[in-house]
Amino acid sequence: MEGVQETIITIVQILFSIILVIGLIRVVMKFINGAPDALSSLGWLVGGVILWFGFQFFKDDLVGTVGGEGGVR
Repeated sequence: MEGVQETIITIVQILFSIILVIGLIRVVMKFINGAPDALSSLGWLVGGVILWFGFQFFKDDLVGTVGGEGGVR
């Protein structure tokens, strides 16, 4: 079960990282092209980064609270 948890967390982290990189590229392209919705896209990107750090904090906090022998990793 521990291996499954590690695999799921790793897959989610990789997917979220890819989405953030794609979002960053799109925001930069909008600013370069002078798109009128560039600031809105930047706001969504910042929201995604905050969500990412929130997920990491929650995961680490959960590991610290419930972790141990056979607990959540």
